[in-house]
Amino acid sequence: MQMAAMSISTTASLYNPEPVVKYDLISTSLFYNSSKPAPSTTTNTTTNTINSLRKSLALQRLHMGPPHRSFLPQTRQQSPIHHPFLHQIQHQNNTHKKSQSTHHLAGKLEDIMSSPLLIAPLLKKEAASAAASSTVSYVYTAPCEHHPSKGQTDYLVNDMFPKLTHDLSTIEFGIRIADFMPLAFKTVPVAGLAEKELQLLHGLVDVPNVIHLEDSFVNDNGDTVLVLPMLKKFDCHTVNKSICSVRKTMKQILTGLAAVHAKNIVHLDINPSNLMVTHAKKDIVIIDFGLSMPIDRSCKSGKPQVPICGTIGYIAPEVLRPQHYDVCDPTLVDLYSLGIVLGQMLEPYIPDCDLHYFGSKYLGLENTNQTVAYLKDFIAQGAHYPRVLVQAADLLRVMLEENPKDRKSAQELLDSHPFFSSCPITATTESSAVASTLMLCDWLYRVQEIKYQKYLLQEQVGCEIYRYR
Repeated sequence: MQMAAMSISTTASLYNPEPVVKYDLISTSLFYNSSKPAPSTTTNTTTNTINSLRKSLALQRLHMGPPHRSFLPQTRQQSPIHHPFLHQIQHQNNTHKKSQSTHHLAGKLEDIMSSPLLIAPLLKKEAASAAASSTVSYVYTAPCEHHPSKGQTDYLVNDMFPKLTHDLSTIEFGIRIADFMPLAFKTVPVAGLAEKELQLLHGLVDVPNVIHLEDSFVNDNGDTVLVLPMLKKFDCHTVNKSICSVRKTMKQILTGLAAVHAKNIVHLDINPSNLMVTHAKKDIVIIDFGLSMPIDRSCKSGKPQVPICGTIGYIAPEVLRPQHYDVCDPTLVDLYSLGIVLGQMLEPYIPDCDLHYFGSKYLGLENTNQTVAYLKDFIAQGAHYPRVLVQAADLLRVMLEENPKDRKSAQELLDSHPFFSSCPITATTESSAVASTLMLCDWLYRVQEIKYQKYLLQEQVGCEIYRYR
């Protein structure tokens, strides 16, 4: 075992007339090496001196605490604890003089490096602090983010997203901190409506094409907040780029409605704003069960079960005037509302049926009845149009029937209507592949051509009638 050697050198600088004192403490390894036995020439006196010096330095370090700023070098230094050689170099000006504290600091650092007994507690303390810091994860919170309530720290609401305010709810957007999942926070201030919607969503957990509840809590104001996944907006003019896309969309919506109706629940507010699209699979999802209610589908009671509610322009006639219709299955109300949505998607495909009025708040029963009459004429002239459009027009006619007894349920449409047939759709004038993949951009040119041919036919018929007269 060897002791540390200290060399002191004094030099003069051209820019500093005062001598610069340089301390160079070089510490050799003091750990026990099994390959080289300890020298036998060391006397007991030298060993006792080394041990007493080490104990005094350790006690002095414990009582003295962290070194003063004046003891540290003026230049940026690397931590000498992890290096086998300690070079403590200190440059002093004419205002700083060497002191005995520098020797104490160098000796303490040298002693910590050389003695495993002194460095072991430090290593244990560092490992414990590292383990504690690893268990506590820090999440950066932007100035535009905040927790939805004081007691709810699992989520962050982002104020950069616009807040959607409705008559019965307020929707904010944010994330879940655990996995950064985009979420929507729907606050329902009315306690009765919040409890009803929460109960309905708990019963629709395993239903396809229906929004699933992620979580719920009560905010600082005592209002119920529903945590829902963030979805994309549904647009009728986006999904109708091809007739296949329209068929896929309608099949998904009817699948969700059939499952909801199977649980004896009626939605009562089917419209494009309550239809959303998932980010991953681009599936259609039914949302907003605030007006939904459980019903009795047996039709044994003489009183109407559905209250007057919904979005103007999408409300079924038996909801507005229940006294004019016989009591029937209340779930057929959703089929009429979905028929209005289907009319908006088919508007560029089916000409001369006044479908451009669909979606307006001024749409009334007289308009829909006139559209049904036009659809029947369109179906009668099926020889001029692809068969897939004739089937789509027939589906729209069935869903828009004024008398609810003339409509079919969602499950019946999925099972029996030819528009949702699994076999390839055939056409009279086109191949089955072209008919099933009818694109909107191609069909618009065909519509103009068909209209011109019909106009020429009418002109020819009128000319013949004039000559006969």
